[in-house]
Amino acid sequence: MTKPQRALGAGGFAPIMRLGAPLIAFFLVQSVVNLFCLAFIGRLGTATLAGVGGASAIYGVVLALLFGFDTGVQALVSRATGAGEQARLGGILGEALAVAVPLGLGLSAALWFVGPGLLAGMLSDPAAASAGAAYLRASAPTIALLALTVPINAAWIGAGRPAIAFVVTLLTAPIQVGFTFLLVFGAGPVAAFGVAGAGTASVLGCLAGAALQLTLMQRLRLVSRWQAPTVAGMLRVVAIGWPVSAQQSFGQLGLMAAYAIVAQLGDAGAAVINVLLNLTLVTIQSANGLGVAAATLVGHALGRGDPGGARRWGWRASGWGAVLIGPFGLAAAIAPEPLLRLFLHDPASLALAVWPVRLIGLNVAADTVHWVLCFAFRGAGATKIAAGVPFASLWLIQLPLMWWIGLGLRQGVLGMVEVQVALNVAEAVVLAIVWASGFWVPKGVSQPKTGVSRLAGAARIAILGGAGAGKSTLARRLGESLGLPVIHLDRIVYDAGWSRIAPDQVGERLAASLGDAWIIDGTYAETAILTLPTADLVLWLDQPTWLRLYRAWRKTRDHRGKPRADRPDGCEEAFGWGYARGILEFGRWSADLERRLNAVSATPVVRLRGDREIARLMAEAAQPQVSFAPTRRAATGLGPPRDDADIGADGVSLAAP
Repeated sequence: MTKPQRALGAGGFAPIMRLGAPLIAFFLVQSVVNLFCLAFIGRLGTATLAGVGGASAIYGVVLALLFGFDTGVQALVSRATGAGEQARLGGILGEALAVAVPLGLGLSAALWFVGPGLLAGMLSDPAAASAGAAYLRASAPTIALLALTVPINAAWIGAGRPAIAFVVTLLTAPIQVGFTFLLVFGAGPVAAFGVAGAGTASVLGCLAGAALQLTLMQRLRLVSRWQAPTVAGMLRVVAIGWPVSAQQSFGQLGLMAAYAIVAQLGDAGAAVINVLLNLTLVTIQSANGLGVAAATLVGHALGRGDPGGARRWGWRASGWGAVLIGPFGLAAAIAPEPLLRLFLHDPASLALAVWPVRLIGLNVAADTVHWVLCFAFRGAGATKIAAGVPFASLWLIQLPLMWWIGLGLRQGVLGMVEVQVALNVAEAVVLAIVWASGFWVPKGVSQPKTGVSRLAGAARIAILGGAGAGKSTLARRLGESLGLPVIHLDRIVYDAGWSRIAPDQVGERLAASLGDAWIIDGTYAETAILTLPTADLVLWLDQPTWLRLYRAWRKTRDHRGKPRADRPDGCEEAFGWGYARGILEFGRWSADLERRLNAVSATPVVRLRGDREIARLMAEAAQPQVSFAPTRRAATGLGPPRDDADIGADGVSLAAP
């Protein structure tokens, strides 16, 4: 069972959906508005549809420069909220707006002046370029308005109140759709402005949204007290957000380059890509809703000093996203034609789009995992990871392959979509591996908020985990640092020749070795019921399976024929299939394992993920405030001893490593 599956089974649906459902609705409303507007524009002809697609690609490059403020504000606000410091929200939001609003004004001006020239270089058809330029100039002021509303939206979401962002979008959506229809086609005294009318309608919709956001922010007291922006605070927002802005902007620039490649196939190919992008946006934005929820929950957990909780929220949100959103992609893959007929009225263009839509539909589940994990990294402040993987994939692999396969091998739109789908799956796998590693956890977050070491007052420490996790090594190092005696359970459970002794004899041997203070390493059911109820600290070393396999093999190689303090006398280790199978079957962390261990232990089990968290624990051992005076705990209320099935993980007993 994989980590995402275990986390999914562990629950978390209600908190994710409490935050995610309003956000999914928020993004879906935006997507529906876009699709309505696209359907209106599609009636103006293939060339107009192609031109607006190119204009949207340029617009996306500029808009993406504001996305970093969304990430920076949400990460800081969610962390402040998790720490119970809501009074800081005024300072965070004020510092973000002090940078975002001037930037938005400048970007709107740049889009108006420079955009049409770029569009003319992208599109070979003058009619398409002219239509796109008209749309681009009419919609340019929306950038300045979004520079105001994006940080405010992020603050609502980071504060755990995403429903406000949804309400604003819900109320302004009919305004934009209505104005788009009215200004594109005309009605009564209102003349038809065509494609320029669609751009003007988007400005009116954003203007209504900005007015509503400012009103709600004052009425609902998002900010209790404004604080004067500081240079340090503004730089902090920018420092968190700039990797996302850069990645998103370069991503949109890559999309612009891809659109230019597709435009070489003619207006039909460009029109199809425009439709495909907008259809894909529906599922992507739904995934973004869950992703923003994940980012908020991750930020809250890190604010509480709980990196384990942060990791679980990333798995849960991505797992639920694949379950909830994936079926919509399958529906589009099964029946793409009815959907495409809403936007494409030329039979040749319709036929060109069918198979690309099917491939994109099959990819929705993997793409959802990819996007949700990107947002989870952002919530942790690890924006360089969230930005770096998609950036490298796009510029180093995707664009060259799209050019080669789409144009060089003449595979057209279908070949380009095949490249995109394959790389989306690869990105999801890479992000999942990095998330599992815990590399993204900010330094010091795993330390207790009070500054008191987890080792303070711990005179009896039990170290558990699978074979090759480093239990014996950690036990020896802690014993040396803390001055506590170390007991290696392999020497208690086995006699010469790896002869397993009877459980009652194990109990007698262990009882004779135990004193008031000890460090014990080993994972055995018959000893756990004797040590865990009186332990002051129980550690589980959670290392990747591949690393445990390697370290177990290295240990048997390096220590062959040599005595070891943690190995019974007269026993030799050999790395064979039986040893490897034991590592593959046992040693992974799970919610069920945590529950069973905590049912026996007198203190909650502390899970150490990887060498970095083990190193942090050793750093705690060197802190001067750590005290190890034995404080005998009463092992009451634990009930009768459990057997292997009661304590084991995923049906595997805590057998010998």
